[in-house]
Amino acid sequence: MSQGEGIEQVPSHLWQYAQDQAFLTDAATEAKRFLTELARDASIDVHLVEARPKTLSSYTEKSQKTKDDGTPKYTDPAAQIHDCVAARVIVYTTRARNDLADLIASRCAYREWENPGTTKHNGYDSEHIVISGIKDPDVQGRYTALAKYLGKYQGLEIQVRSVAGHAWAEYEHDIRYKSGAYQELTPGDKGRVDQYFVEAGGMRRYMDKIFDEIEEFLRPQDTGDVAPAGEPVIGVDEPSPEALNPTPLDPGTLGELIAHRFPGDEPGDPPSLNVLIDQLAVLDVTTIGQLEAALSNLVEGQVARLMDYPTETTRVRKLDDELLAVFLDRYVEAAGDAERRQLLRLRLRRVRGRFTIYSLDGPDGTRRPVAAARAVRDLVEFVAEREGIAATLISGAVGANKGDVTPGYFPREVQTSAGPVYVATNLSRAYAESLMRELVSRVPGSGLRVKRAGDLLSEAPPGLSTADSA
Repeated sequence: MSQGEGIEQVPSHLWQYAQDQAFLTDAATEAKRFLTELARDASIDVHLVEARPKTLSSYTEKSQKTKDDGTPKYTDPAAQIHDCVAARVIVYTTRARNDLADLIASRCAYREWENPGTTKHNGYDSEHIVISGIKDPDVQGRYTALAKYLGKYQGLEIQVRSVAGHAWAEYEHDIRYKSGAYQELTPGDKGRVDQYFVEAGGMRRYMDKIFDEIEEFLRPQDTGDVAPAGEPVIGVDEPSPEALNPTPLDPGTLGELIAHRFPGDEPGDPPSLNVLIDQLAVLDVTTIGQLEAALSNLVEGQVARLMDYPTETTRVRKLDDELLAVFLDRYVEAAGDAERRQLLRLRLRRVRGRFTIYSLDGPDGTRRPVAAARAVRDLVEFVAEREGIAATLISGAVGANKGDVTPGYFPREVQTSAGPVYVATNLSRAYAESLMRELVSRVPGSGLRVKRAGDLLSEAPPGLSTADSA
């Protein structure tokens, strides 16, 4: 017998897969970290993130599968099997599922993206994305094992589900594919169990709908009023803008500010400070004084409580979120690239519902909630339409000409049927509310009321308006 005779030769792809077990485990670990950090950066609440490499025995079994005609299902298993490393993310709502799936697709090259439930119609609901690469070279450098895996095996399957969809899928899989009792059922009884799962799918859809409605109530999707990108908002109240600290914003001065503001947190990535400085410059916020004035409108820790950070968070990230709370859509639009704008829009939902809290209840019904400065402009328009421009004028805040508004408050033109009115936009919440009360007092008998988060803030006094008495 010649040497090697009678010894079965191991296929090269199985031999290589056996040698790659430690490497595959590292890739799975990095896949989990990549998805966890992606969700965290977008403030998407996650129930569970898991990733695992396919075992050698499972890979062997799958690679040896045949078609109905007996030919191999996979002619090149290393390139055709896309779940050698697989990941799963469980979130709470279908909105979060869709947001995270969109993020994954925007950050990664992908070869497949489908929801099998759209064709099965049996209650299953899960986004399946097979990624083949990470687009950003800098991100690749942070996940070297994952990038190497994607270069070698050319596919990693990621499933993204809601908690309701996961509960359905886990139980259905255990019953239909693992349960011996199910396999022993008669065809008729199997059909009955299958129908129960279809009905459970309907309840799963209802649960997803309710969870989405809760999410919408807490974090509205509506982006609200988007002011022109060039209009700066620094929330100045007192002192006047001219008296603010003129120290220019740079990495050193900004680093000192956030060290004082968040003394117990890690500093964060130094280049991120430059990102914030560039973004603030677009909003014409270029000094420490302007930034301090903007942040003065926030209660200490207010934004951090809304963001509900799942892990320890850096000073830079906390300041980033506070700026998002102050400037809202303007801050998003001032971002330098589309990927950052995408993340900021998702994070904005966390704070919007707590700052767009003013609604006007008048003869024409109740308007949707808006931010404080927008509520003042809406009131100016209402008063001007009913009483005339003269009734809207408030020294330093509302004027018939731009020059009537105190410098630094950046007047914005409000068009009314009586003509243009110029209204200060850089308002602290307290100052904005005082203006609201004053404006409402000028339309007696109108029935106008201003609500703050559903509670009455101010209402018009009884009596006749100037227009009615005339």
